[in-house]
Amino acid sequence: MPCDCDQCHQHRRTLGVAIGAASKDAIHKAYRKAAKRWHPDRFEKYPRLRSEAEEHFKRVQVAYQELTRHHEAPVAFPVQGTVARAAVPQSISFGGAPGCLVAPNFTPHVEQILTRCLGTIETALAIVDLAGPESRNDGFSQFFLLATQGFMVRDSHNFVSLLWYSDLGEIKLIDRRKNGKLSRWQELVERICGSRPNYSLQIYRRNGTHFYSISGHVDDRVKAVIYKFLMRQKSQTHS
Repeated sequence: MPCDCDQCHQHRRTLGVAIGAASKDAIHKAYRKAAKRWHPDRFEKYPRLRSEAEEHFKRVQVAYQELTRHHEAPVAFPVQGTVARAAVPQSISFGGAPGCLVAPNFTPHVEQILTRCLGTIETALAIVDLAGPESRNDGFSQFFLLATQGFMVRDSHNFVSLLWYSDLGEIKLIDRRKNGKLSRWQELVERICGSRPNYSLQIYRRNGTHFYSISGHVDDRVKAVIYKFLMRQKSQTHS
């Protein structure tokens, strides 16, 4: 009989075991799929991602061992009221904001980017161009990519970073205005250069370290959409 403790619920989410499919065979199949997906050798060309994949791969091993052990000997007094929830992707809409694409409406250029960079975090959901109007070619030389299992960033130095939703920590949407108003200097700059985004989206890992911040030219409405999406994913994954 499958164990119903909180720990096993978390382990099932780590392996991606579907709700109601906690049989020993289902656990084994989910483990083989997850182990293949997160095997560090798949990230050989991405050294920065390899270390993160190694950590996730370790969690997959622990999850499989614990689920197998608890399946044979379920916890006697499981925590009541906890229901395992699969990570169901939320719908995303940027309201037609420039530099934002949502699946399945990706351009051929973006599809090429996904082919090179994805494969590691399942299905792409949306991508935001971080390079701005100055971006060469078809854009997206820098990007923020949301997917079903996590999100990926390629920055101005061409570094690619990846964070799983299970490792997502604090998310802040910070207004650079004071009490809802711009300083005189900020007002002067905007009169000369035009209106600028006022919010900074700051994203942290679960251990408290800073992961990435989105500010610059990215529209505040886009930052708000990403903020709400990540908050939903965090709530769903960590519950």
